[in-house]
Amino acid sequence: MANINIVDVGVGNLASLCSALERLNISFKLCKRTNDFQDNSKIILPGVGAFGNFMKKLHERKIDKLIIEKVDKKKSLLGICLGFQILFSDSTEYGNHKGLGLIKGRIKKIDSSKRVPHVGWNECVFNKKSEIFYNVKNNSDFYFLHSYFLETYNKEEVITYTNYGLKFPSSIQKQNVFGVQFHPEKSQYNGLQIIKNFVERC
Repeated sequence: MANINIVDVGVGNLASLCSALERLNISFKLCKRTNDFQDNSKIILPGVGAFGNFMKKLHERKIDKLIIEKVDKKKSLLGICLGFQILFSDSTEYGNHKGLGLIKGRIKKIDSSKRVPHVGWNECVFNKKSEIFYNVKNNSDFYFLHSYFLETYNKEEVITYTNYGLKFPSSIQKQNVFGVQFHPEKSQYNGLQIIKNFVERC
């Protein structure tokens, strides 16, 4: 039995995530269709690219419905980067697109005096405690790569904020649903700690 089921619908490069899990000696399974998922495994939802295209691929394979059902059954879910964004209600990326709706919130393009996309290392500042940040210090740096951000949200669900010309939520938790806008698999020690915490503590 794999500890982690990784959603794999061809959106984004999973090599770094798989490598991080291997370094942590965590067993995982790449899941391309609904019958690949194992009942008691936690789910990681990584993604890079466009919101609408990602949701379309999940819907075509009925993985969107399966994820919602798993969350309802209290299975833990971690969304990374684009996988973080589709946890929410909708996005304005190339039109209006509905997300999984697991957490209320809207994704919007970064309107900043700084360069877009937001690329590179940036600090995460604690808003509240969460087991997924166990043994990670406040103001730790993580690696970001994104052009869209979470504009509307419930402040009580925000774990950390990050500043990039504007202040935006960089990680969130609602019960058994976790999301990080940054890439933990590319964030060295602190990133590996986030993944380890999700597997062992969340």
